[in-house]
Amino acid sequence: MGRRLKHYKPQLAEELVDFYREQLYRELSHMFKWKNLPSTVPQDYLERSLVRHGNVLFYEHPDIGLDVLQAEVIGYNRHNQPTHARATVMTTNNEISQPIERVIKRLTDSSRAVEEFNPKTDGVLIRNREDGASMKDIVDHYAYRLALAQQAFDTSLLWANVPYIFQVSSDDVKLSIEKLFHDIFTGKPFVIVDKYLLADNKDRAGVPGVPYIGRELLDTINELMMKFRQAVGIETAGVDKAERVGKYEVDINKQHTKTVLQIMLEQRQIACENINAFFNLDVSVSVVGVGNNSYHHNEDLEELGEGDEYGTGDGGTEEFIED
Repeated sequence: MGRRLKHYKPQLAEELVDFYREQLYRELSHMFKWKNLPSTVPQDYLERSLVRHGNVLFYEHPDIGLDVLQAEVIGYNRHNQPTHARATVMTTNNEISQPIERVIKRLTDSSRAVEEFNPKTDGVLIRNREDGASMKDIVDHYAYRLALAQQAFDTSLLWANVPYIFQVSSDDVKLSIEKLFHDIFTGKPFVIVDKYLLADNKDRAGVPGVPYIGRELLDTINELMMKFRQAVGIETAGVDKAERVGKYEVDINKQHTKTVLQIMLEQRQIACENINAFFNLDVSVSVVGVGNNSYHHNEDLEELGEGDEYGTGDGGTEEFIED
Protein backbone atom coordinates (compact mmCIF):
# COMPACT_ATOMS: atom_id res chain seq x y z
CA MET A 1 0.00 0.00 0.00
CA GLY A 2 1.43 3.37 -1.01
CA ARG A 3 2.23 6.03 1.53
CA ARG A 4 -0.36 8.74 1.92
CA LEU A 5 0.92 12.11 0.83
CA LYS A 6 0.75 14.86 3.39
CA HIS A 7 -0.78 18.18 2.37
CA TYR A 8 0.68 21.15 4.17
CA LYS A 9 -1.07 24.46 4.61
CA PRO A 10 0.85 27.73 4.71
CA GLN A 11 1.82 28.59 8.26
CA LEU A 12 -0.02 31.69 9.40
CA ALA A 13 0.58 33.65 12.57
CA GLU A 14 -2.39 33.02 14.85
CA GLU A 15 -2.55 36.70 15.82
CA LEU A 16 -3.07 37.59 12.13
CA VAL A 17 -5.96 35.14 11.81
CA ASP A 18 -7.39 36.43 15.11
CA PHE A 19 -7.19 40.00 13.81
CA TYR A 20 -9.47 39.19 10.87
CA ARG A 21 -11.65 36.85 12.93
CA GLU A 22 -12.44 39.63 15.39
CA GLN A 23 -12.98 42.11 12.55
CA LEU A 24 -15.56 39.83 10.95
CA TYR A 25 -17.29 39.13 14.25
CA ARG A 26 -17.54 42.88 14.91
CA GLU A 27 -19.34 43.37 11.60
CA LEU A 28 -21.74 40.53 12.35
CA SER A 29 -22.50 41.78 15.86
CA HIS A 30 -23.95 45.03 14.47
CA MET A 31 -26.23 43.76 11.71
CA PHE A 32 -29.46 44.01 13.71
CA LYS A 33 -31.12 46.64 15.86
CA TRP A 34 -33.42 45.67 18.73
CA LYS A 35 -36.09 47.96 20.19
CA ASN A 36 -37.90 47.96 23.53
CA LEU A 37 -35.62 45.40 25.16
CA PRO A 38 -35.87 45.32 28.97
CA SER A 39 -33.24 47.42 30.72
CA THR A 40 -31.64 44.25 32.08
CA VAL A 41 -30.98 42.92 28.54
CA PRO A 42 -27.96 44.54 26.81
CA GLN A 43 -28.21 44.42 23.01
CA ASP A 44 -24.45 44.16 22.46
CA TYR A 45 -24.26 41.03 24.62
CA LEU A 46 -27.34 39.58 22.91
CA GLU A 47 -26.05 39.95 19.35
CA ARG A 48 -22.48 39.07 20.23
CA SER A 49 -23.69 35.86 21.87
CA LEU A 50 -25.92 34.95 18.94
CA VAL A 51 -23.25 35.29 16.25
CA ARG A 52 -20.52 33.66 18.36
CA HIS A 53 -22.48 30.90 20.11
CA GLY A 54 -25.76 30.48 18.19
CA ASN A 55 -28.35 30.25 21.00
CA VAL A 56 -29.45 32.71 23.67
CA LEU A 57 -31.98 31.96 26.41
CA PHE A 58 -34.53 34.68 27.23
CA TYR A 59 -35.93 33.99 30.70
CA GLU A 60 -36.99 35.54 33.99
CA HIS A 61 -34.55 35.34 36.88
CA PRO A 62 -36.06 35.47 40.40
CA ASP A 63 -33.62 38.19 41.52
CA ILE A 64 -32.50 39.95 38.32
CA GLY A 65 -35.77 39.95 36.40
CA LEU A 66 -35.87 39.48 32.63
CA ASP A 67 -32.48 38.35 31.40
CA VAL A 68 -30.60 36.70 28.52
CA LEU A 69 -27.75 34.18 28.65
CA GLN A 70 -25.74 32.13 26.20
CA ALA A 71 -27.28 28.67 26.23
CA GLU A 72 -26.88 25.13 24.96
CA VAL A 73 -29.77 22.96 23.86
CA ILE A 74 -30.13 19.81 25.99
CA GLY A 75 -33.41 18.39 24.62
CA TYR A 76 -35.30 18.06 21.32
CA ASN A 77 -38.78 17.02 20.22
CA ARG A 78 -39.80 14.79 17.30
CA HIS A 79 -39.36 17.71 14.86
CA ASN A 80 -35.83 18.37 16.12
CA GLN A 81 -36.98 21.56 17.81
CA PRO A 82 -35.36 22.50 21.15
CA THR A 83 -37.39 21.58 24.23
CA HIS A 84 -34.85 22.30 26.99
CA ALA A 85 -31.89 24.66 27.31
CA ARG A 86 -29.19 25.21 29.90
CA ALA A 87 -27.11 28.33 30.55
CA THR A 88 -23.96 27.99 32.63
CA VAL A 89 -22.37 31.28 33.64
CA MET A 90 -19.26 31.87 35.73
CA THR A 91 -19.47 35.24 37.46
CA THR A 92 -17.14 36.90 39.96
CA ASN A 93 -19.93 38.68 41.84
CA ASN A 94 -22.00 35.49 42.34
CA GLU A 95 -25.13 37.06 40.87
CA ILE A 96 -25.77 33.68 39.20
CA SER A 97 -24.33 30.81 41.19
CA GLN A 98 -25.80 27.78 39.43
CA PRO A 99 -26.79 26.67 35.92
CA ILE A 100 -30.07 28.06 34.59
CA GLU A 101 -32.33 25.48 32.94
CA ARG A 102 -35.61 26.27 31.24
CA VAL A 103 -38.24 24.45 29.21
CA ILE A 104 -38.33 26.08 25.78
CA LYS A 105 -41.80 27.28 24.77
CA ARG A 106 -43.18 28.47 21.42
CA LEU A 107 -46.53 29.81 20.32
CA THR A 108 -46.72 26.89 17.89
CA ASP A 109 -46.69 24.36 20.75
CA SER A 110 -50.45 24.53 21.25
CA SER A 111 -53.43 26.87 21.12
CA ARG A 112 -53.08 27.35 24.90
CA ALA A 113 -49.34 28.05 24.86
CA VAL A 114 -49.67 31.52 26.43
CA GLU A 115 -52.00 30.34 29.23
CA GLU A 116 -49.74 27.39 30.03
CA PHE A 117 -46.50 29.39 30.07
CA ASN A 118 -44.77 29.46 33.48
CA PRO A 119 -42.06 32.18 33.73
CA LYS A 120 -40.43 30.34 36.65
CA THR A 121 -39.68 27.21 34.63
CA ASP A 122 -40.11 28.21 30.97
CA GLY A 123 -38.22 30.46 28.58
CA VAL A 124 -37.76 31.44 24.93
CA LEU A 125 -34.75 30.39 22.89
CA ILE A 126 -33.41 33.01 20.45
CA ARG A 127 -31.55 31.32 17.60
CA ASN A 128 -29.02 32.88 15.27
CA ARG A 129 -29.90 30.56 12.40
CA GLU A 130 -32.62 28.00 11.87
CA ASP A 131 -30.36 25.18 13.09
CA GLY A 132 -29.05 27.17 16.05
CA ALA A 133 -25.60 27.48 14.47
CA SER A 134 -23.31 30.40 15.20
CA MET A 135 -21.36 32.21 12.49
CA LYS A 136 -18.12 30.44 13.43
CA ASP A 137 -17.97 28.30 10.27
CA ILE A 138 -18.27 31.30 7.96
CA VAL A 139 -15.98 33.52 10.04
CA ASP A 140 -13.22 30.92 10.29
CA HIS A 141 -13.43 30.19 6.55
CA TYR A 142 -12.94 33.83 5.55
CA ALA A 143 -10.62 34.85 8.40
CA TYR A 144 -8.07 32.24 7.31
CA ARG A 145 -8.20 33.33 3.67
CA LEU A 146 -8.01 37.02 4.53
CA ALA A 147 -4.97 36.33 6.71
CA LEU A 148 -3.45 34.28 3.88
CA ALA A 149 -3.93 37.16 1.42
CA GLN A 150 -2.56 39.63 3.98
CA GLN A 151 0.54 37.51 4.49
CA ALA A 152 1.07 37.36 0.72
CA PHE A 153 0.72 41.15 0.57
CA ASP A 154 3.25 41.60 3.39
CA THR A 155 5.65 39.23 1.64
CA SER A 156 5.31 41.09 -1.65
CA LEU A 157 5.88 44.39 0.14
CA LEU A 158 8.93 42.95 1.87
CA TRP A 159 10.46 41.85 -1.44
CA ALA A 160 9.77 45.30 -2.87
CA ASN A 161 12.07 46.69 -0.18
CA VAL A 162 14.97 44.34 -0.89
CA PRO A 163 17.93 46.50 -1.97
CA TYR A 164 19.65 46.21 -5.33
CA ILE A 165 22.22 43.41 -5.53
CA PHE A 166 25.42 43.84 -7.52
CA GLN A 167 28.43 41.67 -8.09
CA VAL A 168 31.71 43.61 -8.10
CA SER A 169 35.32 42.71 -8.73
CA SER A 170 37.00 45.40 -6.62
CA ASP A 171 36.40 47.88 -3.82
CA ASP A 172 36.70 50.76 -6.29
CA VAL A 173 33.74 49.45 -8.29
CA LYS A 174 31.81 48.93 -5.05
CA LEU A 175 32.39 52.56 -4.02
CA SER A 176 31.43 53.82 -7.48
CA ILE A 177 28.10 51.94 -7.44
CA GLU A 178 27.35 53.15 -3.90
CA LYS A 179 28.03 56.73 -5.03
CA LEU A 180 25.78 56.16 -8.04
CA PHE A 181 22.80 55.27 -5.83
CA HIS A 182 23.59 58.00 -3.32
CA ASP A 183 23.51 60.61 -6.08
CA ILE A 184 20.31 59.15 -7.54
CA PHE A 185 18.47 59.37 -4.20
CA THR A 186 19.66 62.93 -3.61
CA GLY A 187 18.47 64.01 -7.05
CA LYS A 188 21.87 64.47 -8.63
CA PRO A 189 22.65 63.13 -12.09
CA PHE A 190 25.26 60.40 -12.27
CA VAL A 191 27.39 60.15 -15.38
CA ILE A 192 29.06 56.80 -15.97
CA VAL A 193 32.54 57.41 -17.42
CA ASP A 194 33.77 53.87 -16.90
CA LYS A 195 32.15 51.59 -19.45
CA TYR A 196 33.22 48.55 -17.41
CA LEU A 197 31.47 49.75 -14.22
CA LEU A 198 28.48 47.45 -14.61
CA ALA A 199 30.16 44.86 -16.81
CA ASP A 200 30.10 42.20 -14.09
CA ASN A 201 26.26 42.47 -13.93
CA LYS A 202 25.35 42.64 -17.60
CA ASP A 203 23.91 39.10 -17.56
CA ARG A 204 22.10 39.23 -14.22
CA ALA A 205 19.34 41.35 -12.75
CA GLY A 206 20.17 44.04 -10.29
CA VAL A 207 17.17 43.08 -8.10
CA PRO A 208 15.66 39.70 -7.16
CA GLY A 209 13.20 38.50 -9.80
CA VAL A 210 10.12 38.83 -7.58
CA PRO A 211 7.48 41.15 -9.08
CA TYR A 212 5.49 43.43 -6.80
CA ILE A 213 1.83 42.35 -6.81
CA GLY A 214 0.58 44.38 -3.86
CA ARG A 215 -2.27 46.00 -5.78
CA GLU A 216 -3.59 42.66 -7.01
CA LEU A 217 -3.42 41.27 -3.48
CA LEU A 218 -5.30 44.28 -2.06
CA ASP A 219 -7.99 43.62 -4.67
CA THR A 220 -8.07 40.01 -3.49
CA ILE A 221 -8.56 41.10 0.14
CA ASN A 222 -11.40 43.42 -0.91
CA GLU A 223 -13.03 40.66 -2.96
CA LEU A 224 -12.80 38.27 0.00
CA MET A 225 -14.51 40.86 2.21
CA MET A 226 -17.24 41.23 -0.40
CA LYS A 227 -17.74 37.46 -0.56
CA PHE A 228 -17.90 37.31 3.22
CA ARG A 229 -20.56 40.00 3.34
CA GLN A 230 -22.57 38.20 0.70
CA ALA A 231 -22.29 34.93 2.60
CA VAL A 232 -23.68 36.42 5.81
CA GLY A 233 -26.33 38.51 4.08
CA ILE A 234 -24.91 42.04 4.03
CA GLU A 235 -26.03 43.63 0.77
CA THR A 236 -23.08 44.71 -1.33
CA ALA A 237 -22.44 45.17 -5.03
CA GLY A 238 -18.69 45.48 -4.69
CA VAL A 239 -15.91 46.59 -2.41
CA ASP A 240 -13.39 49.18 -3.62
CA LYS A 241 -13.83 48.03 -7.21
CA ALA A 242 -12.39 50.35 -9.79
CA GLU A 243 -14.69 49.30 -12.61
CA ARG A 244 -18.38 50.11 -12.99
CA VAL A 245 -20.83 47.60 -11.57
CA GLY A 246 -23.81 46.83 -13.76
CA LYS A 247 -27.35 46.79 -12.42
CA TYR A 248 -27.61 43.08 -13.28
CA GLU A 249 -24.71 42.32 -10.92
CA VAL A 250 -26.36 44.40 -8.19
CA ASP A 251 -29.64 42.51 -8.63
CA ILE A 252 -27.93 39.12 -8.52
CA ASN A 253 -26.16 40.02 -5.28
CA LYS A 254 -29.36 41.40 -3.80
CA GLN A 255 -31.23 38.20 -4.50
CA HIS A 256 -28.57 36.11 -2.77
CA THR A 257 -27.86 38.30 0.25
CA LYS A 258 -31.51 39.04 0.93
CA THR A 259 -32.27 35.34 1.29
CA VAL A 260 -29.41 34.69 3.72
CA LEU A 261 -30.15 37.81 5.72
CA GLN A 262 -33.82 36.87 6.00
CA ILE A 263 -32.88 33.52 7.56
CA MET A 264 -31.13 35.31 10.41
CA LEU A 265 -33.80 37.99 10.67
CA GLU A 266 -36.68 35.50 10.72
CA GLN A 267 -35.21 33.61 13.67
CA ARG A 268 -35.05 36.86 15.61
CA GLN A 269 -38.58 37.74 14.49
CA ILE A 270 -39.90 34.40 15.72
CA ALA A 271 -38.21 34.99 19.06
CA CYS A 272 -39.77 38.47 19.29
CA GLU A 273 -43.26 37.06 18.73
CA ASN A 274 -42.77 34.47 21.46
CA ILE A 275 -41.15 36.90 23.90
CA ASN A 276 -43.91 39.47 23.43
CA ALA A 277 -46.67 36.90 23.87
CA PHE A 278 -45.19 35.13 26.91
CA PHE A 279 -43.68 38.11 28.75
CA ASN A 280 -46.15 40.84 27.68
CA LEU A 281 -43.52 42.98 25.97
CA ASP A 282 -43.25 44.90 22.68
CA VAL A 283 -39.77 43.89 21.54
CA SER A 284 -38.93 44.27 17.84
CA VAL A 285 -35.89 43.73 15.66
CA SER A 286 -34.80 45.22 12.34
CA VAL A 287 -31.84 45.16 10.00
CA VAL A 288 -29.49 48.10 10.53
CA GLY A 289 -29.87 50.59 7.70
CA VAL A 290 -32.98 48.99 6.16
CA GLY A 291 -35.71 51.12 7.67
CA ASN A 292 -38.39 49.79 9.98
CA ASN A 293 -38.19 46.14 9.00
CA SER A 294 -39.26 44.86 12.41
CA TYR A 295 -40.89 41.53 13.13
CA HIS A 296 -44.37 42.98 12.60
CA HIS A 297 -43.44 43.74 8.99
CA ASN A 298 -42.71 40.85 6.70
CA GLU A 299 -42.20 42.75 3.47
CA ASP A 300 -38.96 42.43 1.55
CA LEU A 301 -35.89 44.49 2.33
CA GLU A 302 -35.89 47.94 0.78
CA GLU A 303 -35.03 48.08 -2.91
CA LEU A 304 -32.00 49.90 -4.15
CA GLY A 305 -32.56 53.26 -5.78
CA GLU A 306 -33.51 53.45 -9.44
CA GLY A 307 -30.75 53.51 -12.01
CA ASP A 308 -28.99 51.50 -14.66
CA GLU A 309 -25.51 51.20 -13.22
CA TYR A 310 -23.81 51.50 -9.88
CA GLY A 311 -20.19 51.95 -8.90
CA THR A 312 -18.14 52.09 -5.75
CA GLY A 313 -16.30 55.09 -4.41
CA ASP A 314 -12.93 55.21 -2.72
CA GLY A 315 -14.51 54.11 0.55
CA GLY A 316 -16.20 51.08 -0.99
CA THR A 317 -19.68 52.63 -0.87
CA GLU A 318 -22.06 52.29 -3.76
CA GLU A 319 -22.42 55.24 -6.09
CA PHE A 320 -24.80 55.67 -8.98
CA ILE A 321 -22.96 56.35 -12.22
CA GLU A 322 -24.76 58.35 -14.86
CA ASP A 323 -23.92 57.86 -18.50
